[in-house]
Amino acid sequence: MIATKVTIGLATPTGMSAPYAYLALALALGYDREEGLQLGFCYGGEPGATARALGSGACDIACLNTIVGFMGSANEGLAMLAIGSKARRAHRYFAVLAESPVAALAQLRGKRIACDFPHIQPLAEAALAEEGVPAGEFAWLAWQGSGMGIGEMIDPLRRGEVDALFLMDWTDGDAMARGLRLRHLPSRLLGRINVSSCYWTTQAAFASQGQVLARALRAIQKSIVFSFENPRAAPRMMWQTQPHTRPAPDARDAVLAHDIEVLKACLEPMRIDPDDPDPRWCAISGRDMQAWHTFLLGAGTIRQRLDLDRLYTTALVEGANAFDADAVRAAARAYAG
Repeated sequence: MIATKVTIGLATPTGMSAPYAYLALALALGYDREEGLQLGFCYGGEPGATARALGSGACDIACLNTIVGFMGSANEGLAMLAIGSKARRAHRYFAVLAESPVAALAQLRGKRIACDFPHIQPLAEAALAEEGVPAGEFAWLAWQGSGMGIGEMIDPLRRGEVDALFLMDWTDGDAMARGLRLRHLPSRLLGRINVSSCYWTTQAAFASQGQVLARALRAIQKSIVFSFENPRAAPRMMWQTQPHTRPAPDARDAVLAHDIEVLKACLEPMRIDPDDPDPRWCAISGRDMQAWHTFLLGAGTIRQRLDLDRLYTTALVEGANAFDADAVRAAARAYAG
């Protein structure tokens, strides 16, 4: 049987890295082939470009912040459709050095903030405005180095040249792996709306190949379940299936330790807790999507009202969950590769 190719869009520079190492499991363990699929990857570089790549047909599914879908639909006319939740809680954080006197977002008035991906700054501005810090009462500084890591931001932080960061889960994991102690500042907005990132497609792709997309989501979810149970295996499988990621032999222990921390930080927002109202992978809450819509309109982040019935669907959620998660966990515990 000829496998159907499905391309996953990732808002990262070219080449897979630790934040998405779990996707390598789908290839290494054959989860994609079990679904009659061949997964491939499109590296968009940053969220806005990745959304546009999705709109142009360069990928079939894109992993993107929820607000990127709203912004792409409302501000750029992209016919984007969320087909599943990726992160079930905030996966972006305002962070300061552990010893910083700043304890609340309201204290960022007059401060200097760096964001790893400028396209996401409207989300930070909306969260700050809710805490009484409107745009214009703080300064954006350019992120030093790649948004995929925190390395070049460490010295500016320690020298006091930047007061706070607005960063991704993987950048937070990179900080932990490097021994940099950061403290998250609570945000009412980021803590209130749970669906913080989604798997997005286009309305046309959903109409023409909805069941193919459901099978792709199922392969991804198997990989995530396996990674939660055995995070150490995922980077090694990434080295196996993506040779460009394989470190030199004398660096493998250090790279593995670093990449496990990054991967664990990226998996954590996807965790389904016992008290979650919907225990299914990829579940999307209509209440959360409406809350995002209302807030982003009020904040001016999106410039027109959207038809939410055309922005998200739960039609693929059951299909994405049609696998034996306990069997996947057992396989992960038994894996010794």
